Amino acid sequence: MALYLAVLLLSLIGGAHTEAPPNCLAGVPGNPGHNGHNGRDGKDGSEGVPGLKGDRGEPGVPVPGPPGKMGPAGPPGLKGEMGGMGMPLGSVKTDPLTKSLQADVQTLRSRLSLIEKATSFRIFRKVGMKYYVTEGWEDTFDAGLKLCTDAGGDLALPKSEEENQGLVKVLSELKALAGWIRATDRKTEGTFLDEDESTLSFTKWHPGEPNNSCAIICAIINKDRVSWNDVSCDRKHHIVCEVDK
Repeated sequence: MALYLAVLLLSLIGGAHTEAPPNCLAGVPGNPGHNGHNGRDGKDGSEGVPGLKGDRGEPGVPVPGPPGKMGPAGPPGLKGEMGGMGMPLGSVKTDPLTKSLQADVQTLRSRLSLIEKATSFRIFRKVGMKYYVTEGWEDTFDAGLKLCTDAGGDLALPKSEEENQGLVKVLSELKALAGWIRATDRKTEGTFLDEDESTLSFTKWHPGEPNNSCAIICAIINKDRVSWNDVSCDRKHHIVCEVDK
Protein backbone atom coordinates (compact mmCIF):
# COMPACT_ATOMS: atom_id res chain seq x y z
CA MET A 1 0.00 0.00 0.00
CA ALA A 2 2.84 2.38 0.86
CA LEU A 3 4.54 1.45 -2.35
CA TYR A 4 1.42 2.28 -4.41
CA LEU A 5 1.11 5.70 -2.85
CA ALA A 6 4.81 6.42 -3.56
CA VAL A 7 4.43 5.52 -7.22
CA LEU A 8 1.31 7.69 -7.50
CA LEU A 9 3.07 10.66 -5.97
CA LEU A 10 6.02 10.35 -8.37
CA SER A 11 3.64 10.23 -11.31
CA LEU A 12 1.96 13.44 -10.24
CA ILE A 13 5.27 15.24 -9.72
CA GLY A 14 6.57 14.18 -13.13
CA GLY A 15 3.44 15.32 -14.91
CA ALA A 16 3.81 18.86 -13.58
CA HIS A 17 6.82 19.51 -15.95
CA THR A 18 5.08 18.35 -19.17
CA GLU A 19 4.77 21.07 -21.98
CA ALA A 20 1.30 22.10 -23.31
CA PRO A 21 0.55 21.07 -26.90
CA PRO A 22 0.53 23.79 -29.55
CA ASN A 23 -2.82 25.38 -30.59
CA CYS A 24 -4.55 23.78 -33.72
CA LEU A 25 -5.75 26.03 -36.66
CA ALA A 26 -9.25 25.39 -38.22
CA GLY A 27 -9.19 24.04 -41.82
CA VAL A 28 -10.93 25.62 -44.92
CA PRO A 29 -14.37 23.87 -45.62
CA GLY A 30 -14.60 21.98 -48.90
CA ASN A 31 -17.26 22.30 -51.69
CA PRO A 32 -20.66 20.61 -51.01
CA GLY A 33 -21.17 17.19 -52.51
CA HIS A 34 -23.70 16.24 -55.27
CA ASN A 35 -27.29 15.24 -54.41
CA GLY A 36 -27.95 11.58 -54.41
CA HIS A 37 -30.51 9.78 -56.62
CA ASN A 38 -34.20 9.78 -55.65
CA GLY A 39 -35.44 6.81 -53.77
CA ARG A 40 -37.66 4.21 -55.44
CA ASP A 41 -41.43 4.97 -55.76
CA GLY A 42 -43.64 3.04 -53.41
CA LYS A 43 -45.60 1.87 -56.46
CA ASP A 44 -42.72 -0.33 -57.36
CA GLY A 45 -43.58 -2.54 -54.45
CA SER A 46 -45.45 -5.78 -54.99
CA GLU A 47 -49.26 -5.99 -54.49
CA GLY A 48 -50.56 -7.28 -51.20
CA VAL A 49 -52.91 -10.23 -50.73
CA PRO A 50 -56.67 -9.31 -51.42
CA GLY A 51 -58.82 -8.99 -48.28
CA LEU A 52 -61.96 -10.99 -47.48
CA LYS A 53 -65.28 -10.12 -49.24
CA GLY A 54 -67.48 -7.78 -47.18
CA ASP A 55 -71.12 -8.36 -46.20
CA ARG A 56 -73.90 -7.51 -48.64
CA GLY A 57 -75.33 -3.99 -48.15
CA GLU A 58 -78.98 -3.06 -47.52
CA PRO A 59 -81.14 -2.63 -50.66
CA GLY A 60 -81.62 0.98 -51.69
CA VAL A 61 -84.98 2.79 -51.57
CA PRO A 62 -86.55 2.97 -55.05
CA VAL A 63 -87.35 6.52 -56.11
CA PRO A 64 -90.04 6.75 -58.83
CA GLY A 65 -89.14 8.95 -61.69
CA PRO A 66 -91.39 11.76 -62.98
CA PRO A 67 -94.43 10.68 -65.07
CA GLY A 68 -93.88 10.59 -68.74
CA LYS A 69 -95.70 12.75 -71.23
CA MET A 70 -99.25 11.78 -72.17
CA GLY A 71 -99.32 9.75 -75.30
CA PRO A 72 -101.48 10.54 -78.30
CA ALA A 73 -105.20 9.73 -78.12
CA GLY A 74 -106.19 6.36 -79.46
CA PRO A 75 -108.69 5.86 -82.23
CA PRO A 76 -112.41 6.09 -81.30
CA GLY A 77 -114.10 2.82 -80.38
CA LEU A 78 -116.93 1.18 -82.21
CA LYS A 79 -120.45 2.54 -81.68
CA GLY A 80 -122.40 0.50 -79.13
CA GLU A 81 -125.80 -1.04 -79.64
CA MET A 82 -128.92 1.01 -78.88
CA GLY A 83 -130.36 0.36 -75.43
CA GLY A 84 -133.90 -0.76 -74.74
CA MET A 85 -136.76 1.64 -74.07
CA GLY A 86 -136.92 2.84 -70.44
CA MET A 87 -140.00 2.66 -68.24
CA PRO A 88 -142.14 5.81 -67.93
CA LEU A 89 -141.56 7.90 -64.83
CA GLY A 90 -143.79 6.82 -61.97
CA SER A 91 -144.56 3.42 -63.47
CA VAL A 92 -142.39 1.56 -60.93
CA LYS A 93 -144.71 -0.03 -58.41
CA THR A 94 -143.87 -0.03 -54.71
CA ASP A 95 -145.02 -2.93 -52.60
CA PRO A 96 -147.47 -2.17 -49.73
CA LEU A 97 -144.89 -2.88 -47.00
CA THR A 98 -142.44 -0.37 -48.48
CA LYS A 99 -145.20 2.24 -48.78
CA SER A 100 -146.15 1.70 -45.14
CA LEU A 101 -142.54 2.05 -43.99
CA GLN A 102 -142.09 5.22 -46.02
CA ALA A 103 -145.23 6.69 -44.47
CA ASP A 104 -144.01 5.80 -40.97
CA VAL A 105 -140.63 7.41 -41.61
CA GLN A 106 -142.29 10.58 -42.89
CA THR A 107 -144.56 10.72 -39.83
CA LEU A 108 -141.59 10.26 -37.52
CA ARG A 109 -139.67 13.03 -39.26
CA SER A 110 -142.64 15.38 -38.92
CA ARG A 111 -142.99 14.61 -35.20
CA LEU A 112 -139.27 15.16 -34.59
CA SER A 113 -139.41 18.45 -36.47
CA LEU A 114 -142.39 19.54 -34.35
CA ILE A 115 -140.63 18.61 -31.09
CA GLU A 116 -137.50 20.46 -32.17
CA LYS A 117 -139.52 23.58 -32.96
CA ALA A 118 -141.49 23.47 -29.69
CA THR A 119 -138.46 22.93 -27.45
CA SER A 120 -136.73 25.98 -28.92
CA PHE A 121 -139.10 28.21 -26.85
CA ARG A 122 -138.58 29.15 -23.22
CA ILE A 123 -141.96 27.69 -22.19
CA PHE A 124 -143.67 24.84 -24.05
CA ARG A 125 -146.43 22.36 -23.17
CA LYS A 126 -147.73 19.43 -25.19
CA VAL A 127 -151.51 19.16 -25.36
CA GLY A 128 -152.89 16.41 -27.57
CA MET A 129 -151.18 16.68 -30.96
CA LYS A 130 -150.10 20.29 -30.58
CA TYR A 131 -147.72 22.34 -28.43
CA TYR A 132 -148.43 25.64 -26.71
CA VAL A 133 -145.25 27.76 -26.74
CA THR A 134 -144.25 31.24 -25.64
CA GLU A 135 -141.32 33.48 -24.83
CA GLY A 136 -143.40 35.55 -22.42
CA TRP A 137 -144.48 38.12 -25.03
CA GLU A 138 -147.10 40.70 -24.15
CA ASP A 139 -148.66 42.84 -26.89
CA THR A 140 -151.82 43.60 -28.90
CA PHE A 141 -153.93 40.99 -30.71
CA ASP A 142 -152.53 41.81 -34.16
CA ALA A 143 -148.95 41.85 -32.85
CA GLY A 144 -149.64 38.41 -31.37
CA LEU A 145 -150.85 37.08 -34.72
CA LYS A 146 -147.65 38.24 -36.43
CA LEU A 147 -145.34 36.98 -33.70
CA CYS A 148 -146.83 33.51 -33.87
CA THR A 149 -146.78 33.41 -37.67
CA ASP A 150 -143.12 34.46 -37.70
CA ALA A 151 -142.40 31.73 -35.15
CA GLY A 152 -143.85 29.08 -37.48
CA GLY A 153 -147.19 28.65 -35.72
CA ASP A 154 -150.50 30.40 -34.97
CA LEU A 155 -151.98 32.34 -32.09
CA ALA A 156 -153.43 29.82 -29.62
CA LEU A 157 -157.04 28.69 -30.09
CA PRO A 158 -158.28 25.82 -27.87
CA LYS A 159 -160.50 23.33 -29.71
CA SER A 160 -161.33 21.11 -26.73
CA GLU A 161 -161.59 21.28 -22.95
CA GLU A 162 -158.20 19.57 -22.70
CA GLU A 163 -156.58 22.25 -24.86
CA ASN A 164 -158.36 24.99 -22.91
CA GLN A 165 -156.94 23.64 -19.62
CA GLY A 166 -153.48 23.31 -21.21
CA LEU A 167 -153.51 26.96 -22.24
CA VAL A 168 -154.49 28.02 -18.71
CA LYS A 169 -151.50 26.06 -17.33
CA VAL A 170 -149.13 27.93 -19.66
CA LEU A 171 -150.56 31.26 -18.46
CA SER A 172 -150.03 30.08 -14.87
CA GLU A 173 -146.35 29.45 -15.65
CA LEU A 174 -146.16 33.00 -17.02
CA LYS A 175 -147.97 34.33 -13.90
CA ALA A 176 -150.29 36.04 -16.40
CA LEU A 177 -153.94 36.96 -15.73
CA ALA A 178 -155.07 36.51 -19.36
CA GLY A 179 -153.87 35.65 -22.84
CA TRP A 180 -155.11 36.18 -26.39
CA ILE A 181 -156.96 33.45 -28.27
CA ARG A 182 -157.44 33.45 -32.05
CA ALA A 183 -161.07 34.58 -32.23
CA THR A 184 -162.56 37.92 -33.28
CA ASP A 185 -165.78 39.47 -34.63
CA ARG A 186 -164.02 41.72 -37.15
CA LYS A 187 -165.83 40.13 -40.07
CA THR A 188 -169.33 40.30 -38.57
CA GLU A 189 -169.86 42.20 -35.34
CA GLY A 190 -171.14 39.93 -32.61
CA THR A 191 -170.17 36.72 -34.45
CA PHE A 192 -166.82 35.35 -33.35
CA LEU A 193 -164.85 33.43 -35.92
CA ASP A 194 -161.37 32.01 -36.27
CA GLU A 195 -158.92 34.50 -37.78
CA ASP A 196 -159.23 32.58 -41.06
CA GLU A 197 -163.02 33.28 -40.85
CA SER A 198 -163.91 29.67 -40.12
CA THR A 199 -166.54 28.82 -37.49
CA LEU A 200 -165.30 28.05 -33.99
CA SER A 201 -165.61 24.33 -33.23
CA PHE A 202 -165.24 24.90 -29.46
CA THR A 203 -165.99 27.86 -27.16
CA LYS A 204 -165.66 28.46 -23.44
CA TRP A 205 -167.33 31.85 -22.92
CA HIS A 206 -167.79 33.08 -19.41
CA PRO A 207 -171.49 33.61 -18.50
CA GLY A 208 -172.64 36.91 -20.04
CA GLU A 209 -169.83 36.91 -22.61
CA PRO A 210 -169.26 38.05 -25.23
CA ASN A 211 -170.97 41.27 -24.26
CA ASN A 212 -169.90 43.27 -27.35
CA SER A 213 -168.65 46.14 -25.24
CA CYS A 214 -166.48 47.49 -28.10
CA ALA A 215 -166.96 48.05 -31.80
CA ILE A 216 -164.21 45.56 -32.74
CA ILE A 217 -163.36 43.01 -30.13
CA CYS A 218 -161.11 40.02 -29.77
CA ALA A 219 -161.20 37.08 -27.39
CA ILE A 220 -159.00 36.39 -24.39
CA ILE A 221 -158.87 33.50 -21.94
CA ASN A 222 -158.94 34.38 -18.27
CA LYS A 223 -156.61 32.25 -16.16
CA ASP A 224 -158.65 32.38 -12.94
CA ARG A 225 -162.03 31.83 -14.61
CA VAL A 226 -160.65 29.27 -17.10
CA SER A 227 -163.10 30.85 -19.55
CA TRP A 228 -163.25 33.41 -22.36
CA ASN A 229 -164.40 36.99 -22.59
CA ASP A 230 -164.14 39.76 -25.16
CA VAL A 231 -161.99 42.92 -24.99
CA SER A 232 -160.69 45.59 -27.34
CA CYS A 233 -158.11 44.19 -29.78
CA ASP A 234 -155.78 47.12 -28.98
CA ARG A 235 -155.21 46.05 -25.39
CA LYS A 236 -152.00 44.26 -24.44
CA HIS A 237 -152.19 40.71 -23.11
CA HIS A 238 -149.85 37.73 -23.05
CA ILE A 239 -149.23 35.90 -26.31
CA VAL A 240 -149.16 32.11 -26.47
CA CYS A 241 -148.66 30.39 -29.82
CA GLU A 242 -149.56 26.88 -30.92
CA VAL A 243 -147.48 24.69 -33.23
CA ASP A 244 -148.79 21.44 -34.66
CA LYS A 245 -146.66 20.87 -37.76
